[in-house]
Amino acid sequence: MAKGIIIAGRRVRFRFFIFLAMIIVFLIYLIKLMLSPPLYDTIKYGEVTTWDQCEGLVIRQEKAYTAPEFGKVEFFVSKGQLVNKDELLAVVYKDGYDDKLMDSLYNTKQKIWDYQNKNLVQEIMDSDFDKIEEDIDSIVYTMQYSIQKDEFHHMEKYENQLRGLLDRKKEILDKKESASKYLEQLYRQEEDIENKLKEWKVEITAPESGIISFELDGLENIITPKDIDYFTAEQYLTFIDYEPLELDKENTHVDVPLYKIVVPDKWYIVSLIPHKNIFYEQGDTLSLKIPGLSEEIISATVYKVDFLKDSTLVILEMIENIESVIEARTIHIEMGILAEGLMVPTDAITNKDNRTGVRVERNGDINFVEVKVKAVDDEWAIIEKINDYDALELNDSVIIK
Repeated sequence: MAKGIIIAGRRVRFRFFIFLAMIIVFLIYLIKLMLSPPLYDTIKYGEVTTWDQCEGLVIRQEKAYTAPEFGKVEFFVSKGQLVNKDELLAVVYKDGYDDKLMDSLYNTKQKIWDYQNKNLVQEIMDSDFDKIEEDIDSIVYTMQYSIQKDEFHHMEKYENQLRGLLDRKKEILDKKESASKYLEQLYRQEEDIENKLKEWKVEITAPESGIISFELDGLENIITPKDIDYFTAEQYLTFIDYEPLELDKENTHVDVPLYKIVVPDKWYIVSLIPHKNIFYEQGDTLSLKIPGLSEEIISATVYKVDFLKDSTLVILEMIENIESVIEARTIHIEMGILAEGLMVPTDAITNKDNRTGVRVERNGDINFVEVKVKAVDDEWAIIEKINDYDALELNDSVIIK
């Protein structure tokens, strides 16, 4: 059986003809491409928003604080609450305190509260007492008037009424004295219990004003805004996968962070974008989305852009909505920049000698104009010329590659 075709004395295998056919098809395509007229579009005016999605590292002005003693903690503030300096935050009951004594204190406080808020008996007694005083004054006046007029036929009746009012007055005074003694007894009981608990109780007050949080990861005192100017990509890669601390939220331990206070001031997001095709620069204003944490679009300022070998370190600065990230360190973000100006189809953007530009057709001549791309989406790009001597105007024709 023949294993190939013989041409000029040489045996040619079948794969040679396959390779030859591919070359012919490529040459035909290349010739058609060279002979076919280019596609054109006109430069328009419009606006485009470019969105980048990435992970971000949150940096806040915050500080973690430890407990002064080991024991059980009872907080009087809730997470996300704005607290003032020296405000009572919590009470730590040292290890070994008497639970029954605490129950007794709460029961006593409840009795005092109930007595003070449901003191209807006292109000009724005060009202009755005032009415009895008025009635006594009225009867005494009537008796004096009758004596002056020598009218004694109703005197026995007045005396009985006066005696009854005086008895009622004495009864109310006895009840008021009894109620007062009961309240005084409760206060003394409360004071005695609190004195016993003093040696077991430590109050924690706010060392500064700010927003309190109980979610800690151990980075609160390590990465702060004062170091933002020197933040590097290596630090980002180290902290973005940092494992947070596992803390006991019911008991305190000396030298272990118990809570943190965040100053509601400027805060930052550091992100490492895995490419260098960035359309914003320092000082630009971006729209920031934080899916799952905030429904609002947050205004952010580009604080720093650092172009690396194959990525870009971007730092954003915000002055609002810190409440949405008060307990988050690593978040997913979407950064958008809106640009307005001359607009061309994205397929019109080309490269020549490592320069980005567009090919502009004017009066039969085609010129390459170097441009800066300010924003791009799936269809359009906002551009501006780099060199003043280049001609680039609205309604110019550009070639689409």
